[in-house]
Amino acid sequence: MRMNSPSSPGADSKEAKLSGQLTFFDLWCIGVAALVGAGIFVLTGVAAGRAGPALFVSFLIAGVVALLTALSFAELAGMFPDAGASYVYCREAFSTFSPRWGDFVSIVAGWTLMTQYVIVGSAVWLGFGLYARYLYAGFSATTWAALIGLLTTFLLYFGLKLSKHVINTLVLLKVLALVLFVVLGIHAAIRPSPPAQIPFMPFGWTGVVAAAALLAFGQTHIDAICMLAEEARNPRRDVPLATITSVLAVVLLYTLVGWTSVRIVDWRVLPNLDAPLATAIKTLLSTKSLFAHLAPAFIAVVGIAATATSGIGCLLGAPRVGLAMARHHKLPRFFATVHPRFQSPTVGTILLGLLGTGFALTGNLSVVASAGVFAALVVFVFVNISVLILRHKRPTLTRPFRIPLSIAGQPLPCILALLGVLGELYYLSWHAILIGLGWLASGLIVYFFYRDREASRV
Repeated sequence: MRMNSPSSPGADSKEAKLSGQLTFFDLWCIGVAALVGAGIFVLTGVAAGRAGPALFVSFLIAGVVALLTALSFAELAGMFPDAGASYVYCREAFSTFSPRWGDFVSIVAGWTLMTQYVIVGSAVWLGFGLYARYLYAGFSATTWAALIGLLTTFLLYFGLKLSKHVINTLVLLKVLALVLFVVLGIHAAIRPSPPAQIPFMPFGWTGVVAAAALLAFGQTHIDAICMLAEEARNPRRDVPLATITSVLAVVLLYTLVGWTSVRIVDWRVLPNLDAPLATAIKTLLSTKSLFAHLAPAFIAVVGIAATATSGIGCLLGAPRVGLAMARHHKLPRFFATVHPRFQSPTVGTILLGLLGTGFALTGNLSVVASAGVFAALVVFVFVNISVLILRHKRPTLTRPFRIPLSIAGQPLPCILALLGVLGELYYLSWHAILIGLGWLASGLIVYFFYRDREASRV
């Protein structure tokens, strides 16, 4: 048990702790739920327009960067199994320089992380709207997005005891759908006239890496499991293991789907499809068979389920960051309120759920997704640097999981992850970077406001 750690709630904190009820399987399913959503079911088409037939290479690049960063999260989660994840890790690492540095970096990272969850959640709900409109065009995509946002908020108000069963069931369903898509798509690679694969990289490596930067949206929630460390039964073992294995499984699935999709539908057509995977299967199969009608509908339904569970993963994370920050008096105290019966941060869940629903009503999936990617990648930079700082400053700390392959005491995968994340940031669109910088600036405002409040209390 750590005493007087910067990440601990402290003696003056009277808030209830979140209940430890999640098994390894629950954590793994929540990780997959957060990762498999609009990134694969909707943004595949947009990314194909940038990468061309080399789409799977873009998926692979984004996946490797995500997997390397997941190793950093796994090491830190084993050391500090608290709600708040990246906020806590940055506080621990940068406090080794000075308490003020710890406050500054952790508040900016925590605020960015919390708002990133809200932004990405709204993008995921827009993806839900596109697939829901594919099945029923009576409502607009934004109307569907608002409805699923409100439903998700309502579900999570009642805590994880109910929602984890919903997540586990839907995760298995959407993994099955992606496997079905790949199996059916293999036929496209051997049929007489598959879409042309030349030129393989129509826009060169610039297009491939730019697509990878957009597809990083699908990996923005590799820390979803770490957010729930306080609610895990065996956090020091299960959280690192579930984080790594869930990311690895998703990377493999994403790469296979990327390879398959451009062999079913021409890469120039995919960007124009609202529900690219369902439409791709529909074009592949014979219209005379019953299966030709059922398979696309099944994938569309699962696309709805996938984006719904990914949205749940987003709204699980955001209030828990707010809870951790409120425990340290860096956000209003009501964010630290835990419902005595449902064991969930109910006030934060309601407020952030309504905020995300408002973002979804803007209806611009590309801009919202890109802004969310920028915020997530900035947090990943902070996290990877935190690993390097703690390896140097606090080498004797117990690490239940330790990143392998070190050079001069520093983990090589962490250094490679940092370089990869910086590369993805470079290839993001300028408007995404501007919006993301706006969010960082708002984090600075929160820092200076609460720094002054803390000074006035002394």
